[in-house]
Amino acid sequence: MQSNRSKSLLLHQIIQHIPGHLVNKLAKECKVDKKARTFSPFSHVVTMLYAQLSHALSLNDICDALNNHAKSLFTVRRATAPSRNGYATVFL
Repeated sequence: MQSNRSKSLLLHQIIQHIPGHLVNKLAKECKVDKKARTFSPFSHVVTMLYAQLSHALSLNDICDALNNHAKSLFTVRRATAPSRNGYATVFL
């Protein structure tokens, strides 16, 4: 089983292949950038990639794990960890 450190490194390597302007451009086209308050569209992409890589079972798993690694997450293009309530409303 992979450690969280190796998942974090893999996540960082995958994100480096995403052009920096692409997420913002798509968010503007879909008009989701206006709905975002503190949780940016890029942070949402990072969170979804982490959930896929870690095989997370619930939203709480995702939020807790990313909050534990908030410092290293911030180094990935200033992405922020989601709050439990804030991330749950994205899916409503």
